[in-house]
Amino acid sequence: MTLTTKVSDDPLKDIQKKKLLPLFAQKLSINHFSPSQFAKPDASWLIEYVWMNQETRRRILKPNAAMAAGICVGNVLQNVLADEIWKLNSAKKLSPVKWTKLKKEECLQEELEKYKNYIPTDDNDRTKHQKYLEEIPQLVTNGFKALNEEIGLASPVICEKQISLTSDNIDGFFLPCSLSIVGRSDFEFGGSVFGGKSPHETSPTATAAFPQKLIELKTKYSRLGKIKKDGSRSFVKVAPPTTPSFNHLIQCACYAAYYQFKVPVYLLYVTEQGYKVFTSNNCPGLTVEGLKKNFQIMLNVFRRREKILALNEDKTKEEIIAGAIEIMDPMFDHPWCWNNYPKDVLQEIKSMWGVV
Repeated sequence: MTLTTKVSDDPLKDIQKKKLLPLFAQKLSINHFSPSQFAKPDASWLIEYVWMNQETRRRILKPNAAMAAGICVGNVLQNVLADEIWKLNSAKKLSPVKWTKLKKEECLQEELEKYKNYIPTDDNDRTKHQKYLEEIPQLVTNGFKALNEEIGLASPVICEKQISLTSDNIDGFFLPCSLSIVGRSDFEFGGSVFGGKSPHETSPTATAAFPQKLIELKTKYSRLGKIKKDGSRSFVKVAPPTTPSFNHLIQCACYAAYYQFKVPVYLLYVTEQGYKVFTSNNCPGLTVEGLKKNFQIMLNVFRRREKILALNEDKTKEEIIAGAIEIMDPMFDHPWCWNNYPKDVLQEIKSMWGVV
């Protein structure tokens, strides 16, 4: 009797079903994707999340004043409103912590002191740092107004919850990726039952375990302007955007997928000039159909990257990366993704693509 073994057309999918990390992931020491990884072009992602490890990434790629200011604003809003915040425990694992709400003014001053300790990366960043220090209090005020009046506060408020999407909880999508997708939500409002209609959404059907609302917060600050006659820099005030960023919509889709697209998502932009809230009523990307479409786009990108890495998974880590470099366009003229690299590191990266 002759036995025949069926060869899978899609080995990555088989591995996913067995809940094992694919061989390329084991060799490269990667185990998840995230919405922020989607925002990077393929080559930039390869360098930042595969060629570099987390320790190297944090050492080489420094934050900027806008990032530090965003953390400051987010911390104030969360520390004042939250009933629960997910934080690292003694075992270095994220877990929920029952939170005692802080007073607004005291919390603002405390976070501003932390922001003052930020070390700018260059003269322009130093100028922005000082300017944003002036803007942060008004952003905080606008943020509270949007969350309380426009979106509608609902208890309990849970912040920084870690969500993980795997093949077990994203059924029904075409060719899901093998690695899990991980993220942390800014705000989840309401947690036991749906308590009435929100100002902008028709309440969807959901189980009692689901929150009422998901809120993703984004902050924007004044842009550097022309150099004045006295040598100082002018600034251009930034109004809330009239359309949302596609990468931010992708992020929203990730959180929505965790709750099976049954919880409305609010994308909140806050600036010194005011705020803008995007919902399913004014943004197609936040409807159930739009969220599902964008989530599939994210899956497709991650799936492609897995396929590229899997081409050489029987080889060494260095050879897997070299094989991916042969396929990926480095896009060294990209408007922002290579801006944060030191010159010597960027030169080394360019040499990998034979660009000197």
